[in-house]
Amino acid sequence: MISSPERMDAGPGAPAASKGAGLAVLRRRIAALERRSPGPANPVDLPRPWRTGIEVLDGALPAASGLILGGVHEAAGASPADRPAALAFLAALLVRLGRHGPVAVCQGPGGVAGLGRLYGPGWRDLGADPEALVIIEVRRERDVLWALEESLRSGAAAAVLGETERLAFVASRRLALAAREGGTPLLLLCGDGLAPASAAFSRWRVAAWPGPASPFDETAPGLPRWRLELTRCRGGRPVTCIVEWNRETGDFDMAAALADRPVASRAAARRPALERAAG
Repeated sequence: MISSPERMDAGPGAPAASKGAGLAVLRRRIAALERRSPGPANPVDLPRPWRTGIEVLDGALPAASGLILGGVHEAAGASPADRPAALAFLAALLVRLGRHGPVAVCQGPGGVAGLGRLYGPGWRDLGADPEALVIIEVRRERDVLWALEESLRSGAAAAVLGETERLAFVASRRLALAAREGGTPLLLLCGDGLAPASAAFSRWRVAAWPGPASPFDETAPGLPRWRLELTRCRGGRPVTCIVEWNRETGDFDMAAALADRPVASRAAARRPALERAAG
């Protein structure tokens, strides 16, 4: 005896009507599950794509996702002297991310010796919140990868920032899987340059670029500028451009070509006029 109308164990010899009833019940169950399935009911609940805000760069990224959240994004200086510029660029990307919560920073002895510890006022000067930093400093270089992976898998951090001297492909693959599982982006500073192969979603080469003087003091530096080379992006294409970072608004902008010559050049151009005025 069938005590419930939702029983669907009709065998091969069952009448066609019984099989049809079973299919109808199955369709009702699927429809009920779809109505109960979790998910944003409103488009505003969807996470906004992580983009730079510059048309040239964003046009080279995947149109739907931009820089994916659950992925690894590597940056390296174009030269050893550009290593701080690469770290500053990653900090700017964190500001553009717009996530609130702790940022796990993982450093090993090589990173501390080569670049030093993060400087809170300088971090704030880029527009980031130094109070959100959770510093994880390990004694051995190989422990950096372990700290990065555990921070990503925990899902407790809004983002993870790390520095490594050498990154093998297998290690990059593990970090990429951990970032995807935790839904947490990893911004990785590669101290020895970009390796030939990597599982990172995006890879950047950064060089410091001469910027304008401060509008309030011509002897003081103005907004930071970098030459960015997106060497690889999954689903995107390479691109190179010179950008300016506005720490007040948290936005990138394309750098003007001729309007911002070095301070020394402008001072030299004014010197004859000043000498004539003094004479």
